Amino acid sequence: MTYYKLGIIGCGNMGEAILRGMLDSAFLGASQITVYDIRSERKKYIRNNYSVSTAESNLDVVKSSEYILLAVKPQNLDVLLDEIKTGFSDKSSVVISIVAGVATFYIEEKLNKKVSVIRVMPNSPALLKKGMSAVSKGKNVSENDLKFTLDLIESVGDYVVIDEEYQNIATALSGSGPAYFFLFCKHLIEAGEKEGLSREVAKRLVINTMIGAGELMKKPGTDIDNLIKMVASPGGTTEKALKEFGEYKLGEIIKSAVNSAVKRAYELQNFLTK
Repeated sequence: MTYYKLGIIGCGNMGEAILRGMLDSAFLGASQITVYDIRSERKKYIRNNYSVSTAESNLDVVKSSEYILLAVKPQNLDVLLDEIKTGFSDKSSVVISIVAGVATFYIEEKLNKKVSVIRVMPNSPALLKKGMSAVSKGKNVSENDLKFTLDLIESVGDYVVIDEEYQNIATALSGSGPAYFFLFCKHLIEAGEKEGLSREVAKRLVINTMIGAGELMKKPGTDIDNLIKMVASPGGTTEKALKEFGEYKLGEIIKSAVNSAVKRAYELQNFLTK
């Protein structure tokens, strides 16, 4: 049997994004990767477009891979873990899970092995190699396993390493965060249209403003309050708009929304791990 460095179980949008990132960055070569997806047409697409090996089953992936990336939907995880738990050996003992809301201890217990489990919460900009991921390690993870995972995740963007108790907060910020920015931009575009701009012009103005503002905030040592002051001249248009945001308590709305997302993350985690 051919032995692979990485086996990917589930190759939807995020699984494909990580696969593409690894290959484009030359972190791993196609010959080092095997993939299984329950959809035969999806397997064919991945094999034809990325020249990686595709396995006949989830169990085959585990038996033939040093690291296993789980990229399936949470509702499919229990059946999958029952299917693959007999395939682990001393040579294939590391699981990297991007399954939303599932704790490392749950996977460890389901597999009934001293398996190394690393939990990763990526976000959708990983599709463009601009992702932000939160990474947490389970109790059996070695430094080598963590380093491999961080190098893998770096191929699709940036990351932070956090204690797992903070994963649900990270989910509410960076996991869900792109949708918050999309919503804010949607309303800005609609406001521009209401004031008389064409949708295309308003969209271009808003999107490129968001991208540029993000780049400014990324500069080392940048203070966001100072950036706000830099734009908001006393008595000017920006100051007037910011006062309106304050009157409608935008800050409190955002904090309340994030808190709701955190609570829901815990609800889903508790449901999945019962």
